[in-house]
Amino acid sequence: MASLKQLWRESLLFRRITTISAFVLAALLVELASHYPRAVSPSDLDEKGTFQAKIGEKIVIKNPNIAPGHVVLSYVGSKNEVADIWLESATLDDRSQHLLFPHSDVSVPARIGYTTSGDPSRTKSGETCHTTIEITRGKDFIPFDTLAVFQTDDMAGAQRFRQVVLDAGESTMEIEVHTESPTDEETHDLLNCHKLLTIGDRAPIEPPAIPLRMFVHRGTINLHFNPANPQQSIFTGREGREGREETFEAVSLGENTLQGSRLQVVAKERSIPALLDVQPSSANSITLSHLEVAADKLYVSIGPDTESFKVYANGSSRYYYNYIDLFQKNPVSSWALATMLGSILGAWVKKICFPTNLDSSPNS
Repeated sequence: MASLKQLWRESLLFRRITTISAFVLAALLVELASHYPRAVSPSDLDEKGTFQAKIGEKIVIKNPNIAPGHVVLSYVGSKNEVADIWLESATLDDRSQHLLFPHSDVSVPARIGYTTSGDPSRTKSGETCHTTIEITRGKDFIPFDTLAVFQTDDMAGAQRFRQVVLDAGESTMEIEVHTESPTDEETHDLLNCHKLLTIGDRAPIEPPAIPLRMFVHRGTINLHFNPANPQQSIFTGREGREGREETFEAVSLGENTLQGSRLQVVAKERSIPALLDVQPSSANSITLSHLEVAADKLYVSIGPDTESFKVYANGSSRYYYNYIDLFQKNPVSSWALATMLGSILGAWVKKICFPTNLDSSPNS
């Protein structure tokens, strides 16, 4: 401490460097005071609790709270809906493998496609076959670190389908799919629910009318949904920033909700700060719900309103307190502070950096 005091007395250069450093520190404190992150609830958000990821972006859920065997995503098909599935790095479970390929070797991970079709014109009611999809966290496999939800096909709008892609990183997802005729006796016998299963380079086969179970090992699950009758839309509408959009809302995250420690929207191909980063402020998790699938973007809602979050965009706080602005808006406090600081600062800088009688010290 003594040496610093001596250096301060004897060295003009040291005093100038210290003064400049003080200015820099003051500027940083002003920046922090004018952009101090504040917690918000879903109703406070500009999007009213809904965030979006466009083509080329993905929604990343950190540490999703999904127990082994519990639901990651589910879908129960309705009238006029056709569901197709493509799996990367996937295998059939033992039961399905032995049933469909009884004399084959143990399956190795490959691309698997499961496509369906329906013909509503064959029934008076226009009923179609229904496909049910349930994706769960694989049992006896490593936990999920992240779960990414995104789209890859910017032609979805023109082709009239909606797409959802899931990626669990190093973890394994289990998927069960079943397509069946309606239970109505009048239409049950009229509809032949065609399904095609393609595994790797094998020729496509039509599997029997039983649920099929598959595992995805460090791969993706790509789901497409479209109307069997193009003249009858399966999409609903939502009002967005760019006008009214047609969205598909029959896909559910988890068992209607899903919890994670953090939500991010990131660019798929570039290593840049998260476009959006939502972090819980008063709890250890964020509740996600209401997945909406548009032609070129995904929407996900967060909440309920009892939860609060801090939101960052491109590394900067999106919702913040501006203490400097609040102080400046008060005319009395702002005038008093400006007068006091101005006089003190001017005298201090003049005395420290531009003294009239410089020290005679050699290192001054």
